[in-house]
Formats: sequence, structure tokens, C-alpha cells
Amino acid sequence: MADREDQVRLDVQSMSDAEVMIYEAIATLEFSGQRPSLANIADATALSSRSLDEELAVMTQRGLLRITDEKADDGPAYVPAQRGWSAAPDQAEGHRMS
Repeated sequence: MADREDQVRLDVQSMSDAEVMIYEAIATLEFSGQRPSLANIADATALSSRSLDEELAVMTQRGLLRITDEKADDGPAYVPAQRGWSAAPDQAEGHRMS
């Protein structure tokens, strides 16, 4: 039986158009040094708040995204459960943005 990491990789291949748009928005926000908060994801995708809330809930439930524990005025941030890229252009993969 495939472990959770393999299952997430397989699920990425079956993402809906809205899920791909959200996932790419999160990756772009991270790469550009912006926090992938709900408000920033909404601005980047132009999805209605209801659609975005529903899609984020499904993506989190499926294990494609996780919600960070960090405290901020703009609420939690959403990050990919698995990442195959660096979150910052000048940092190697796996290092936290400062």
C-alpha cells in the first residue's frame, strides 16, 4: 500500500482547474516572499470567497495543503503538503523563509 506521500503525489495529478489555480497561487506567493494567507490567495485567484473556502477545505482534507500554525493578523497561511521547489529564489529547497 502506498504511503501518504505517494498518495499526495497521485492526487496532484487529478486536481481540478480551481485547485491547480490555488496551488499555483500559493507557490507564486511563497516564491515572491508574500504570505499565502486567505486574503492573498483570494487576490491572486479572483475566486469568490465561498468557492475559495470550499476548495481550500477540500484540498486540506485531501492532504494537498496544510494550514500553518504561525500566528498573524491576517489569519493562517496555506502551504503545500509537499513541495518540490524552494519557497525563495536564493534559498535551497527545505529552508524556511526569513
